[in-house]
Amino acid sequence: ALWCENGYVTSFDESPGYSLPKKKNDGDTVGAGDAFLASLINSLFIHGETSGKALERACALGGYVAGCRGATPAHCDAPDSLRNVFSI
Repeated sequence: ALWCENGYVTSFDESPGYSLPKKKNDGDTVGAGDAFLASLINSLFIHGETSGKALERACALGGYVAGCRGATPAHCDAPDSLRNVFSI
C-alpha cells in the first residue's frame, strides 16, 4: 500500500496476505472490500495505529470475509490465527 500526504508518497507497506482452508462451495468476495476498508479506517483513525499494523489488520479481516459465505460472517467463527490479528 502506498500512503500519501498532500499528493506525495510518504511511505510504503506490504502485507503477505492471509489464506484459509478452502471448502467446496464456501467463500465469496461479497463484503471483503468493505471489511478491508472499515478495518483500515478503524485502525488508522480511531485507534491511531501505524500504517503497517492497520494494513495487516485490514488484510486479515478482508481475507477472512472473502473466505466465508456472505458479507457479514461472525468474527467469533474466525480461526484464532486471524482473529488475533484483526481484533483490537
